[in-house]
Amino acid sequence: MKRCIYCGKNEKEVTFDRKEHVLPRLMGSFSDNLTIIDYVCDDCNSKVFSPLETKFKEDTEEGIFYQMFNLKNSFQIRIRGDNIKTSFSPGLGDDFFNEIFPFFKQEEGEWKIFILPQIKIKRYGNNGYLILLVDELKKLTRDKKKFLDIKELLRNVQSKDVSIFTGSDGEHDDKPLKEAIQLVSDLGVDYKEGKRKFALTASRSKNGFGISMSCNIGNEASRVIAKIAFNYFSYCAIEDKRGSILFHKNFSKIRSYILGKIDLPVEEIIVEIKNEPIIYDEKMVGARWLGHTITFSLDDKNNIISEISFFGKRIYTVMLGPAPQELIKREFGCGHFFDPIGNKIFGLTQNFTKHKSGDKAEPGLFNRI
Repeated sequence: MKRCIYCGKNEKEVTFDRKEHVLPRLMGSFSDNLTIIDYVCDDCNSKVFSPLETKFKEDTEEGIFYQMFNLKNSFQIRIRGDNIKTSFSPGLGDDFFNEIFPFFKQEEGEWKIFILPQIKIKRYGNNGYLILLVDELKKLTRDKKKFLDIKELLRNVQSKDVSIFTGSDGEHDDKPLKEAIQLVSDLGVDYKEGKRKFALTASRSKNGFGISMSCNIGNEASRVIAKIAFNYFSYCAIEDKRGSILFHKNFSKIRSYILGKIDLPVEEIIVEIKNEPIIYDEKMVGARWLGHTITFSLDDKNNIISEISFFGKRIYTVMLGPAPQELIKREFGCGHFFDPIGNKIFGLTQNFTKHKSGDKAEPGLFNRI
């Protein structure tokens, strides 16, 4: 009988029609995506996890970086601003332009910062803002759901909370600006232009583009990180035909925390945050790979810990719980690297006979990382 590893309900109580992605889709799509089937119910998936993942996307440093890459060419960027503070300096010589949201784009094999035509709406949530990309927004049909949903979201927006940034061929070429203003009008905002400024983007190459972020990891973000860690461990257990281990009492604490049934200090779940890379090759070259790494192993007290990093940024060590006796083996552990740019997943190993051998490191409980 199907049973949810989180809430414990079975198929007589809840449905199991949806797939649970080990790594949320907000972190990218992969050709061989890891998904959990028949072990996470639809209620937990849609009612608990989806809202949490949305907040993670909008209110963490990793979520903001994902949006800066805009891998799916979305027409909107949402920054909640409750736990994260952002500061940008495009080097255009005037604080007026510091309101611009930057994007990463590949050029000649390198990732560079670009400024895209955009409409910025302040006061999204309590402290955040909404960015609408002009070129993507223009593609939307005015009477279709996506455009109407944005129009509804902006229903009470005032002109003073709107800033528009567009490119042009010269200081007196305001056609792109007028098109963006018309878009704002089509969205139902009574926009009245205030001050207007112009800057040559050539000055940016001289001054550079500064990006600063500060973020607190609250319980909601911690629950998402913990869920990803437990999801990955669960996937490996299921692949090993040991799915029953996931209902062991040793994991009741982490499951309850992820569901929000119990409140705990974040440091009881995320026991360490560090910058030292997980992957050996990263340590050797002194540079991080642009992707996500997830591993699990035993610590010196036989607790199961998971190490996670997103987009080559800081590493979170997550405490999953004491290892059941049957898992305390030298070869216990597994790890994978998720490449959101190439849309691929790569296995990791500490077995030097497999290193660079071409053998694929499959997910499992005893494929020691």
